[in-house]
Amino acid sequence: MSRNEGLHIAPGHVFEFYESREILCGVVLIVKDGRFNAISENNREVAISVSRVVHHGKTILNPALGRDELLHRLKSISESRRSLAQSIDLEEVWSLLESEENGYAAQEIAEFIFTTPVSDDQAAAVKRALLADKLYFQTKESRFYPRSAETVEARRLELQREAERERKLSEGARWLAAVNARRQSSLQIEIREELVAALKDFALFGAESKESAFVKELLKLAAIPTTQQAAFRILVRLGVWREDENLLLHEHDISTEFPENAMLQARQLTDYKLPENGRVDLTDLDVFTVDSASTRDYDDALSISELGGGIFEVGVHIADAAELIEQGSPLDREAEARASSIYLPDERVSMLPPMLSEGILSLQAGQKRLALSFLIRFDSEANILEARVCPSVVMVRRQLTYEQVNDNIEHESGLKTLFELAVKLRQKRLEQGAIILPIPEIQVYVNEAGMVQLTRYDKETPSQIMVSEWMIQANAIAAGYLFQRQMPSLYRNQAECRPETECVQSEHQLFHIYRQRRLFSRAELSTEAKPHCSLALPQYTTVTSPIRRYVDLLVQRQLKQALAGASAAYSKDELEEAAGRLSAAQTKVSTIQRKWTRYWLLKYMEQEDMETLHALVLDKNARFAHLLLPDLLIEANAPVPENATFKQGDRVRIRIEKIIPREDALKIQILDIAPR
Repeated sequence: MSRNEGLHIAPGHVFEFYESREILCGVVLIVKDGRFNAISENNREVAISVSRVVHHGKTILNPALGRDELLHRLKSISESRRSLAQSIDLEEVWSLLESEENGYAAQEIAEFIFTTPVSDDQAAAVKRALLADKLYFQTKESRFYPRSAETVEARRLELQREAERERKLSEGARWLAAVNARRQSSLQIEIREELVAALKDFALFGAESKESAFVKELLKLAAIPTTQQAAFRILVRLGVWREDENLLLHEHDISTEFPENAMLQARQLTDYKLPENGRVDLTDLDVFTVDSASTRDYDDALSISELGGGIFEVGVHIADAAELIEQGSPLDREAEARASSIYLPDERVSMLPPMLSEGILSLQAGQKRLALSFLIRFDSEANILEARVCPSVVMVRRQLTYEQVNDNIEHESGLKTLFELAVKLRQKRLEQGAIILPIPEIQVYVNEAGMVQLTRYDKETPSQIMVSEWMIQANAIAAGYLFQRQMPSLYRNQAECRPETECVQSEHQLFHIYRQRRLFSRAELSTEAKPHCSLALPQYTTVTSPIRRYVDLLVQRQLKQALAGASAAYSKDELEEAAGRLSAAQTKVSTIQRKWTRYWLLKYMEQEDMETLHALVLDKNARFAHLLLPDLLIEANAPVPENATFKQGDRVRIRIEKIIPREDALKIQILDIAPR
């Protein structure tokens, strides 16, 4: 039975009902078919069903009184009941009834408070107080049940949290509205920090944010769109983030700063005295590095010596990071968590603190440095006669750029021989089935003024071929050495390089390179030494960048243990676990580099006000074409125009219609087939 079923209400009865969460008094005018028309204390005529009645008693007003008099009396009754309700001490009432399990009607509770007989006003006031109460009593089917002491205390804390939340919403919304309107406003610093943290979380993760509901309510109260972009804009206006803030780093919790325990260890290592005992002294060799002009962390270098009789000894010298970075140390744990240095157009996030990666670990010119040297003897046809690996001490004489090597390779015999041997080694791999699909590299740089600059590098220059081939040789020798001695290691395997079976005609080599690369299996980390398809090597690892890649540091440790005839630094099980962690971390790093470079490429297109460009059609269906912009190496989709005659492999002319870098939005219209 419902709470008001069987209720008898006649014209003139005073009753109470909810309107907009407020209890109001009304007087019945007409009753018909279980509903009645009434006038409320707010001077509104209302149609009420019996189910909406909150309280009724014996108080009756004469409907024949004038409307003004009825309103006056209703307001007087309501005010009297409101005042009585505010005077009721529910905590005292609850303390009397707390041990009782049975529920009470409001009339029964009123009898505990007032002397009997209880008046209509007193009974109504008690019911108002009980319905407004959120702490001591809970309501069920018009009866009120006292909560236990434990429940009351828990409820009290909950209400305090709710009140605090409402306060933060109210004050925070006023503050954000002022910020959005660029007006001066202040906010308690603790609340400000909490709101900023919530806005950050929402800007990064949207609906997945644990603060999503709170931030949406906050933005709505401040009359700001409830979107991630709106939260980002607010944070920019607050000066918390920059216009070009890299949210990918925040999303993955990657910082340019290092934990204090790692920095303490790094500072101690800067004064480390390099041990030279037990190492081969190679400081008399003409050792040089080849890197880009912006490089500061040099982890590999080359040398070449002519031994006579057409025999040459090539040295590949790798910074011995394992000597200083102790396994399991704070620096090591941080390096593993980062997995790799991250090179971005506007900043760099190092795997190791720069004071080490650009200092004592870096193969800097004029400084004695510890290295792991691969000394490989060849004849003039690039046949390997002997290869040995040894801990060494080296001193770099020159730090060359790729451009300098290209300019001098014909005039300097050592460079020329290194290149010629590299070309022959490469040809041997090609004859074994290696597949080389070089894509030009677009280097994006953002200067201090925020201007984007692009440099295009050809991967097939003599310097690039020379350095790449010698690093491949060193890595292959390391893999073979570990494999032959059954020392557990991480190998880089590539299972399959499928040939292109669907022949698509195109005069553009870049089109074929992109198509073929999509058919290659992804190289994977594994403890099993399996072939690397595109390199045409029976086993392969990476060890040549130990201050930039954690896999290389890990393999370097295993290699040094093998050279010393010692037990492995890592078991096979430990390496299998590490492979999973590092593969996931490296995928994350690659994603950040790719997406953030694309962001700046889109900014470059805005900066240069690009309107029309050429594009290669990589794929096409009835509705959309997948395009490559060769000048920028950006891929994008575009709708196929009606009556289009172009096909896969064609070059088309496009118009840029919209660019929104922050949203990774690039809207393109295809105009026509580009002239040859």
